Amino acid sequence: MRNVVSYFFLTVLLLHVHSVFAQVDAEDEAIALQMSKKYKDNDIASLRSYSVFVFDKGVNALNDKVVNVAEETYEEFLALKKFGSMVYPEYYNKFIQITGFTKAVKYNGKYIALKSKPIDRSVTDEGIFFDDSRVKFFPIRFYQKGAVNSIAVKKQYADAKYLTRVFFRDAYPVKEKIIEFKVPAGMVVDFKPMNFDGYKIEKKELKDGKYTSYTFTLKDIAPYKSESKSIGLSYTEPHILIQVKSYETKDGTIKGFESAADVYAWNYRLYKMAGNEPDKLKTTVASITQGKTNDPDKIKAIYYWVQDNIKYIAYEDGYSGYIPTSVQEVLSKKYGDCKGMANLLTEMLVLAGYDARFTWIGTREIPYSQTLPVLCVNNHAISTLYYGGKEYFLDGTESYSPFGENAYRIQGKEAMISNKDKFEIKMVPLTTGEDHKIITKADFTLNESNLNGKVKVTYIGNDRKDFHQVYQDMPVTEQQDYLKEILEFRNPNISSKVVKTSDLKNREIPVVIEGESNLNNNVSPIDGDYYVNIDFFPTTLQRYMPNEKRTRGYDLDWVTGFEDELSLTIPVNKKFTDVPEKLEINKDGYSFTCEYIISGNKINLKKKLLIKKSTVYVKDFAEWKTFLQQIKSFSENYITVTSK
Repeated sequence: MRNVVSYFFLTVLLLHVHSVFAQVDAEDEAIALQMSKKYKDNDIASLRSYSVFVFDKGVNALNDKVVNVAEETYEEFLALKKFGSMVYPEYYNKFIQITGFTKAVKYNGKYIALKSKPIDRSVTDEGIFFDDSRVKFFPIRFYQKGAVNSIAVKKQYADAKYLTRVFFRDAYPVKEKIIEFKVPAGMVVDFKPMNFDGYKIEKKELKDGKYTSYTFTLKDIAPYKSESKSIGLSYTEPHILIQVKSYETKDGTIKGFESAADVYAWNYRLYKMAGNEPDKLKTTVASITQGKTNDPDKIKAIYYWVQDNIKYIAYEDGYSGYIPTSVQEVLSKKYGDCKGMANLLTEMLVLAGYDARFTWIGTREIPYSQTLPVLCVNNHAISTLYYGGKEYFLDGTESYSPFGENAYRIQGKEAMISNKDKFEIKMVPLTTGEDHKIITKADFTLNESNLNGKVKVTYIGNDRKDFHQVYQDMPVTEQQDYLKEILEFRNPNISSKVVKTSDLKNREIPVVIEGESNLNNNVSPIDGDYYVNIDFFPTTLQRYMPNEKRTRGYDLDWVTGFEDELSLTIPVNKKFTDVPEKLEINKDGYSFTCEYIISGNKINLKKKLLIKKSTVYVKDFAEWKTFLQQIKSFSENYITVTSK
């Protein structure tokens, strides 16, 4: 035991000596000083990042002849401050194996490899979902500005189909990023540049022996930040899509993806490997549809049963992660991932006599079209029902989603719909903010300094679905407080009580919440006059107000509308003064109108806010911020009530 302990402390001491007393190169120190002024929020930067991908032939887990890829990455990290730390992760799974992973410290101008091994962890909580993804990582710590560490990684991709894209930007600044692809003679690979505009990315092509090298270089790359509600990186960040088309070898041709048909053939092959036994669903389907006398009711019963009774559990495990879980297993275990749930829903509908088909789709998180023959165009699975001369896109993972309405996350996206050896590509219809609304109607009465009224809030469209997903999943003891918060506009100056609601067990009808509210804290009596506020800024939008540090655009997740009709009645011996003027703003992605109208001793406030686009890009921040500030300023106006 003593020898083990002594070795441990010796190792720690050597690491400490390397980290603290290493002689820093003057050149590295000068670069650190320069970069630290430019990137004040970063402790560490990458001096140089070089990755090379070498394509070759191999055999996958299904015993197919395929293209595989060997990757080697070398990266040097520089301390921009005296104290700095980060974690360098490398992810792997059954498709990707790490064959080498080392860390070195630069000491007196030379790199000394450390004998320490990377930490190995599962990426996900196995209690939440099964995932074969794991991560190995090295912690990198610095105690001197200008100190340098290096990381070297070797990885092997068993099937190039699953090497779909490579990004340039990282969470830390990079002085120089080099990405090289080495393609052997006879292989056809397409490297599709995405979001290259605005970046000085140098591309070179060079034949070297049996390989043709394609090299992409980008310098002085600012880091991206992890920010809430951000637009997906694939919309804005420069990256390369990798499409292996074919490889002519002496043993024959290895086929890749040359068209969407090839992608479909691969997807459908894996789908057929599910091992479905539909007969085992017959009793359940009969029970679900019992007593239903028409087609719409039968379809809804099956769709809602899957939503309500099958729990979503993500599942990834090599090729089996792309094969839907069999319908009998999903039914038995009462959980599945999107593929398993879509598989069960499809087969249940088919058993009930309907034309339902398994479907692959990409959510709005990714921008790619189905015409791009790469696997990353799809990240989700649903069921498409052909009924009554139209298509219905049914997503079993969308709890409380009514039949005939689609979650916004798949709207405007192309769906790859299976039909045995053939397929169709159909667009999921796109809705507008007019289809999804929160409608507020309220009538308030001012008596002396007391302001009371009746409030009615209605949710329709996706706003209704979102309400149910929050409300139905919370403890019963908290539901009443949640309803009160809605009637109080989440404003601490208002107190309310719920009088009645619509049937909150029915996902198909608008959600209606009615109550009585006390707004006494919104009344300020001064010298016999009253200053009253009955307008409220939508708190939903508050989190989308960018500050000066925001670097990435917003993904609002939805398009929606807010419609308010609020009235205030005052005693007949009083009158309104200082009424705000009408405000009207109409932009390409959003609009707002608001107006006070006086009729005798009553004033009506009509307000309409419409979000027509779900994304706000950085270039539009100034206009967007002004828009929100104008709305907020208008809502802060007080009406003056004086004696006649």
